[in-house]
Amino acid sequence: MNEFYPVTKHAKVSELIAQQIKNAILNGTMNPGDRLPSLQELGKLFHASQISVREAIKNLEGNGLIKIKPGSGLFVAQTNPDLMAQSLSSILRIRKTSINELTAARVLFEPIVARVATAEITSDDLLRLEKNIVETSKVIESNSQAAAMNLEFHSIIAEATRNSVIALTMKAMFHVWLEWNLELGQLPSRVEISQRSIDYHKKILEALRQRNSQRVEELMLEHTHHVKRGFDKIQNVENK
Repeated sequence: MNEFYPVTKHAKVSELIAQQIKNAILNGTMNPGDRLPSLQELGKLFHASQISVREAIKNLEGNGLIKIKPGSGLFVAQTNPDLMAQSLSSILRIRKTSINELTAARVLFEPIVARVATAEITSDDLLRLEKNIVETSKVIESNSQAAAMNLEFHSIIAEATRNSVIALTMKAMFHVWLEWNLELGQLPSRVEISQRSIDYHKKILEALRQRNSQRVEELMLEHTHHVKRGFDKIQNVENK
């Protein structure tokens, strides 16, 4: 832990400690799963009280950077996109954002994401998409909506961009959209949307196989517009 140094008194001590540990994680000095020194050892390294160290660790845990395992110690947390999704969900709810606005955002983002993925997608990605379509079709055949599995298809495409910012951002947005979507309940129109989505997914997969980026973008735009229209109708019914 040579990268840690005694903290000075010109700012809140716990914040300075948290910043040093955060920097060590972000610059790769410490990696997910690595164990940190105990609170007592950290106090000695920082020349700070255990109260200040404990407060810093609590702050880092709240931000998803540190995992406290009772009886085992302190560890650098594994990356968890769900934390970002939960924060995004809370912010959007506070701002009274509607599912219609979120779906409109999908219409803007997803066609471009799909186009980018076309150039980077691998054979393994294509197999995952194909498997997703098969499994989703089975759910729909039982006359059940398959929103989560349909969104997994879109998440795989986002991951296929090989851009971690795109993949994480889209995953968070999908998480929030699914959460709000499921709150609407099991409506017949939702099953219909899932069924139509599979048709688009099959066409998109074929265009991805052909690496036809323009066709992929066009299909994704049509698809997301169809989803938006479907949920606009659901919202109109709910508001009556």
